[in-house]
Amino acid sequence: MEIYKISNNTLQEISFKEFKKNQTQRFWIICEPEEVCQNNDFFKFHLSTIEECKNRKQHPRLEIYDDVSFGVINIIDHTGNWFEAKEINFYITQNYIIFVSKGKNRLIEQIKSEIAQNAQASTNYNINESKILYMLLDRLTSMDSVILKKIEANIEHLEEQVISGVEKDFSVQIIKLRKQLLYLKRYYEPLIDIAEGLEENENGLIDEAAIRFFTILINRIQRLNNNVANLRDYVTQVREAYQAQVDIKLNKTMKLFTVVTTIFLPLTLIAGWYGMNFTYMPELKWVFGYPSVIVLSLAVVVVCLVYFKRHNYL
Repeated sequence: MEIYKISNNTLQEISFKEFKKNQTQRFWIICEPEEVCQNNDFFKFHLSTIEECKNRKQHPRLEIYDDVSFGVINIIDHTGNWFEAKEINFYITQNYIIFVSKGKNRLIEQIKSEIAQNAQASTNYNINESKILYMLLDRLTSMDSVILKKIEANIEHLEEQVISGVEKDFSVQIIKLRKQLLYLKRYYEPLIDIAEGLEENENGLIDEAAIRFFTILINRIQRLNNNVANLRDYVTQVREAYQAQVDIKLNKTMKLFTVVTTIFLPLTLIAGWYGMNFTYMPELKWVFGYPSVIVLSLAVVVVCLVYFKRHNYL
């Protein structure tokens, strides 16, 4: 467990024993789920929230109580080719904020580093529990515009390949892009709800000066969510264009089969006609009967090909 006393707009690490002795100061606590559970005799948090900290992969949300606000947040890890969520929980009270995370969290480390840098750079730098919570939520989406631009570039490249008629099955790529955008949509919507709940500040635990930061955050997440909706429409258009290309190729194939079938229909009629072998068929004993049938068959093929060519069926 890491406990920092917010003193003179800087972070001073202290022990849990010192923290319990002085409850008039402001504190930032970083701990594991088990540590919250072990010390809940002191914190006195609702037992359902403790269980949710222990049981990971909960749905992101914000719960408002009279003296504490509890939140579940998913942090997207997009370092690979797919998105993976890591959960972090938080409690905010009148004089301290707690981040509950399993293992080291890069966002928390970034926040600590930024606070230290800003405190050194400016003597007027103001930090409190609400600002720390805002910094966490802010960094959740700070690089998401880059992710969306990358996805948009992938969609544009896919569209160019589809339009150029590249012989390739794009179904897997289209499905992957749709799943990524659906994942982001399900990520942003509860995040908007959490930020709006903090902005409403029903229990008065959010510093009034920090409310405007959450308003800015809500506007940003809504823009990102709108971009995701636009990209989903874009992917749908590309999918429809790809399906149209597939239909065109299928129609060409069917047209070819239809032409071949139409050419062979009269030939089949000729073969069936002279395959009856009736006794009184004069062509059967005619010396030029066989060559005549060959010439007739070739003439039928040529006439059909000329007809189809003139009517743009070939």
